[in-house]
Amino acid sequence: MTEAEVRASLTAAESRRELLRAECIELAARLPEIRATFGNPFYYSRPEHDNEGEADFTGHSSHEVALPTVLELLQVEREIKRLKAELDSWGL
Repeated sequence: MTEAEVRASLTAAESRRELLRAECIELAARLPEIRATFGNPFYYSRPEHDNEGEADFTGHSSHEVALPTVLELLQVEREIKRLKAELDSWGL
């Protein structure tokens, strides 16, 4: 890749990172709605709330809503790091 291509890829990756961060914030804001729709992914031996006990545990299906976004964000972060290292290795 040329310097221009690496810089273009870096710019695109940074833009994608910002979109994914915004999506994570939106998903966090919708957490009560997601849990109501997909179930309670947690249970505690001494729950703070009535619906957090083991009897209300519904598995991890609610995690499947946000997990793809989080995993993609981690991938983009690795790509940004790689591209910056490439530029650094060229002394740029």
